Amino acid sequence: MPTLLDVWNVARLRLLIELERSESLSKAAEVVGISQPTASEHIRLLNVAAGEPLVARSGRSLHLTGAGQIVAAHAAQALSSLMAAESDLAARAGLRTGTLRLGASSVPGTYVVPDALAHFRQQCPDVEVHLSVGSTAQVVRWLLSGRVTCAVTCGEVRDERLVATPLGPDEIVGVASPALLDLSSTAEVTASALDGATLLVQEEGSSTRDFALGILAATPYRFGDVWELGSVDAVKRAVRRGSGVGFLSTHTIVEERRRGEVVAFRVADVATPRRQVGLLRLGQTSASPAERYLETVLRSHLARVRGVAALT
Repeated sequence: MPTLLDVWNVARLRLLIELERSESLSKAAEVVGISQPTASEHIRLLNVAAGEPLVARSGRSLHLTGAGQIVAAHAAQALSSLMAAESDLAARAGLRTGTLRLGASSVPGTYVVPDALAHFRQQCPDVEVHLSVGSTAQVVRWLLSGRVTCAVTCGEVRDERLVATPLGPDEIVGVASPALLDLSSTAEVTASALDGATLLVQEEGSSTRDFALGILAATPYRFGDVWELGSVDAVKRAVRRGSGVGFLSTHTIVEERRRGEVVAFRVADVATPRRQVGLLRLGQTSASPAERYLETVLRSHLARVRGVAALT
């Protein structure tokens, strides 16, 4: 009977990963670029080699079994290693060729990564860059499935399969229009200054939202209305209109602070979350030359904006 080592090839690696993502054999086959009958034969061979079913049917959908999830995780690591090998070979040509598959969570993906990638492309114009931006949970799934080989996130990601390399600091701060709050010389306000104020928060699941809703919990003061808005930009627009106060990453308000449209503040005697912008990758894979150079570019970019983003 054949083993998994006997039947592995890139198409079968990718098929198992895509099947976990889409739960549809036809969609997975389309992404891999093979016919559905061919995909079915690949799955049959993988089941035989594994000695137990890797895929099970649930209604009209397919899903990976427990064994299938284990094999898919190793398949993703193997595929990432192959992509890293391609980039290593590209480094022998002085980064004149190769591919960078990068993921990013929403804050760095919107406010940090694009500027850093612009510099990266200037220095490495022939490296093909693929960027995917989503929630932190999505980014982790993309890494584990092999869709991306590294990702930029804010805050701690707890997954023993991933390794995080800190790149630079991030901080969640209060944001208001200049006329709304009387700030001290240290950019602080007391909790009493927020009593009855309208709180502007992002959608459920945002770490900044969770912090904002709990910031007055240990004080006798409370926010008045709470407006749930759909994005960082929606919070910033409402802040500029003087509708209330929000709590956002310092990286998201650099331009608005520079133009004098908003002020940033901390709440006295309330601990402010200090996070790290980090580069994530699978723990069992080495960084490709393109990824190592991107890390250098990101560190340099974050160092340049640190003074602008910081409150004091």
